[in-house]
Parts: sequence; structure tokens; C-alpha cells
Amino acid sequence: MNRKQFLTEVEQRLSPLPAEVRNELLSDLSQHFDYGLVNGKSESEIANELGNPEDIAREALDDPNAAWNDSPPLRQGSFARNLFTFLGLLFLNLLISIPIMATLWAVWASLAVVSVSFIAAPLLAVTDYALNSTFYPAKFFFSITLTGIGLLLLPGVRYLLLLMVKGTVRYWKWNQTTLRGAY
Repeated sequence: MNRKQFLTEVEQRLSPLPAEVRNELLSDLSQHFDYGLVNGKSESEIANELGNPEDIAREALDDPNAAWNDSPPLRQGSFARNLFTFLGLLFLNLLISIPIMATLWAVWASLAVVSVSFIAAPLLAVTDYALNSTFYPAKFFFSITLTGIGLLLLPGVRYLLLLMVKGTVRYWKWNQTTLRGAY
């Protein structure tokens, strides 16, 4: 397999990725070819060293079980089927999914606010001292303790944000796929 064939196959398999990410990965692979050619290797040797284009694409998409050439079959349902699917999803979303997601997002937002507030606690203690001219060591040390707790909460809040975004996007895509009739 030569350079052009290799890069074309990888590009086709990376079509789900955004264009800028796909182009960056293709540029990196092209640089591997350039480096190998400078060192006296043939294009087929470089392609063999890089590995299977399908494996590269799977790794880039973080999905080891992706079925690249299989798209879900879209059913051409009747009007009644499409209407009931739409109404079912509407009620599912309005009565169950949206309230649960809104609650989860509110919990995340409150944890983020608490974490940032805890981190800012020493600033508030210093401001209190500047305004009232009375220094309470217990208050200051308590604010430092809150800062530590806030710093401990911060990575968890970030992890929860990533989970929430991923879950919301997956649920949105599931809704779209269901409406198109793939399930």
C-alpha cells in the first residue's frame, strides 16, 4: 500500500471526526511518511510500520468495536409509525428525560459553585478583616480548610462535567437516530 492509498483509507474511516481533527491526524501520518522516506524506507514499508488504517482510525475515534462500513438501516415507516415515534419521544423527553437531566445539570452547577466558593474563602476572610479590622484566627484557618476541600472537589466537578456532556450528547444522538427510524 502506498502513501496515497494509506492516507485515503484513513481519511475515509475518520469521516465521523471534525475536519480539523481529521486533517491534523492526516498531517501527522504524512509527516511519518516524509520522515521514513528521508531515512531511505519505501512507502509500503512505512505503511506496514504504521499499521492497519482501520486500527489507526479506531484508536482515533476511541471506539475499539466500531463497525466502519455498517450504518444502521433506516426504516421507511408509515406516517402512523413516525407519528407515534415522535409522540413517544416527546412524552419520554418532557416527562422523564428533561427533568432528570435538568436535575443532574443543576447538581453539577451547584457543586461547581460550591467548589469555587470554597477556593475563594480565604479572599473573603481577608476582605472581612480589611472591612472590620478584627482578625479571628479560627475564621482564617477555617477558610483555608474550605480552600483545601474546594481544591479536592474541583477535579471531581470537572470529571462530572465531562460525563454530563458525553451523556447528554449520546442521549441527543439516540433521539435523532430513533426519530430517523434506525431502532
